[in-house]
Amino acid sequence: MHSSLPSAQYDGLFRTRLAGAGATTTTTFARLRHDTLADAPTDPSAPGAGLYGSRVPVSDDPAEGHWEMMGLHDDAYLVISECQYLRARTEIVPPEDFVEFHFYLKGPAQVSIPEAGEVHIDGPTLTIVQQGSVCCRVSCQPGLWRAVSLYVRRRRFERFLTAALGPDHPLHTRLHPIGSAHLSYLHLPVGADALHAVEKLMGNPYTGHRRLMYAEAKVCEILCAALDQWEAFADAHTAEHVFSGRDLRLIEKARDMLLADMSHMPTIPTLARAVGTNTSKLKRGFKFMYGQTVFKLGQTRRMEHALDLLMDSRMSVSEVATAVGYQHQTSFTASFRDHFGFAPRDARRMRQAQLVVLPATSACGPTTPTTHTHPSE
Repeated sequence: MHSSLPSAQYDGLFRTRLAGAGATTTTTFARLRHDTLADAPTDPSAPGAGLYGSRVPVSDDPAEGHWEMMGLHDDAYLVISECQYLRARTEIVPPEDFVEFHFYLKGPAQVSIPEAGEVHIDGPTLTIVQQGSVCCRVSCQPGLWRAVSLYVRRRRFERFLTAALGPDHPLHTRLHPIGSAHLSYLHLPVGADALHAVEKLMGNPYTGHRRLMYAEAKVCEILCAALDQWEAFADAHTAEHVFSGRDLRLIEKARDMLLADMSHMPTIPTLARAVGTNTSKLKRGFKFMYGQTVFKLGQTRRMEHALDLLMDSRMSVSEVATAVGYQHQTSFTASFRDHFGFAPRDARRMRQAQLVVLPATSACGPTTPTTHTHPSE
């Protein structure tokens, strides 16, 4: 394999593993091509010419799995992740002129935009990304991670789009509004056709150049399926989710305001005005960065805060309800039960049960347990 790979004592992903921290995708694949050049056809007209690839181990521990990386004529790059991360891994992703298709099948991850916030991703989903000059940081938590990522040069994708849908298709306009300081993303469920092609790609039965040629064919199939999904979305929606760094910072500020006072739940228009954005962008931004609606994120944090108060304070259920923004205890009890599956008083009883102190057993048998409880409601 790659004898010059760094040791296992690093916490990056495939770019860091092959080319060092902060490397671009292009630089990383140039390194991969250099390392596999001896296995590539020398005749440019030969079948498989322009295709190269290799499996790259996540670390020196085989249990962590590998990334299978393939270059497709240096205008498209493929990364297949079959990993079992033993610790969190993070790397910086510099911007490049790609249209990216990420099929996340297993495992949570997050993408951080400096000075803006975090985007939480969980499979299965298809994420289409166009990156301006905004640098991102990708983090994967310990555990299983299965994904297929396809990085297509914009010029190649434009040719593909023209051949597939014609030169005047509305999707062409979606490729151009991305300013240098912007980031465009689109989350879609993985359609059946795309999922089938992705699973076939991950189960590639061939070796050598036949493996690369099979992968290239499956990439075309995957692109066709992803394009169908993108086209269907474009027909039903008027705008992509395009955010500047300023937009993302305002969305994070709105989240901070939302969670700063648990006793008051501001309306979305109020929150948008307070941070200087519009309600549409605020709602899309919350889904983008936090994977939840404004209401859902606020409600989840309020319920978690209510549980903490019930478990760790002497406040009554009525007082806790007021502390998390409910005027009526009955409404709070219903919301709490819907969220956790048990009533607020049950949470208090659970806490009391945890406070039972059981002394060590003596030679004569166990002594009588001592119970510390909160005052009754």
